[in-house]
Amino acid sequence: MNMSEEDVQQRLRDLFSDDRLGVPSTLNPETIVAGAKRRRRRRQMMQTTTGMAAAVVMVGSGLTVFSIHDRDNGAAFPPEQLSLGQSATSQVQPGPATEPPPPASSSAPQSSLAAQPPPSTISDGPVKPPKSTAATKPPAQGKVTTGSLLTAAGFGKLRLGMSESEAEATTGPLRAKEVRGGCTYGYAEGSAVPGPTSVSLTEGDGITVINPAGTVHTPEGIGVGSTEADILAAYPGSTKDGGAYVAPASAVSAYRIFVSNDGSAVSILLTSINQDCQFS
Repeated sequence: MNMSEEDVQQRLRDLFSDDRLGVPSTLNPETIVAGAKRRRRRRQMMQTTTGMAAAVVMVGSGLTVFSIHDRDNGAAFPPEQLSLGQSATSQVQPGPATEPPPPASSSAPQSSLAAQPPPSTISDGPVKPPKSTAATKPPAQGKVTTGSLLTAAGFGKLRLGMSESEAEATTGPLRAKEVRGGCTYGYAEGSAVPGPTSVSLTEGDGITVINPAGTVHTPEGIGVGSTEADILAAYPGSTKDGGAYVAPASAVSAYRIFVSNDGSAVSILLTSINQDCQFS
């Protein structure tokens, strides 16, 4: 049952004016009623304030979520275009188009670098072939001095052009002497030669080939181990004949320098120019 303010005042007057209380009342009923009204208004104001604060918080949270959602979708609306009490289904009129804020300065250089394409390595003109380089020859080994000396004239006291009798008088009788066609082949040794050597000779030209059995070298420093570059440098007029270089030694003689597959010298003999005997 709801009582009006007049009923409450009347009840309070009757209560405090009752003689049965036996105690004179010093309280004014109007004062009590006024205090009750103040308390009631205070409670109502507190309830109203609390409700409004809650509403403001809810509306603010909704606006924040709405703004974030729209920014993620690429269409942000300024908060001033949204008003309380406006229906969620109402269409918001967009304001003037504004440019999005520039990115933070710290990330701008990285973004610009990432956006740049890598430099192209394809040239506009025709591709030029690489420059050809001349084939390099093996480095020169230098002069070889190992072994006995084989000169352009002969080997020790044995000389090109000696007859058979002159050769035997110098070195002793030729061993293993053999005649094939117009050539005589034998083997000379002794103190007159630095080492054993085979010879080829004819009756008309005498000794035409001296082929030492051991290691020899020439006065120009060509010997076993010399490279093709060494041979060509020492004898510029050399020509290749099969597996050997024919290097001119004098006007009437030449060195025949045999080389291996890698081009290094393995043996040397002395021969007369334009002779027909085999290299024994």
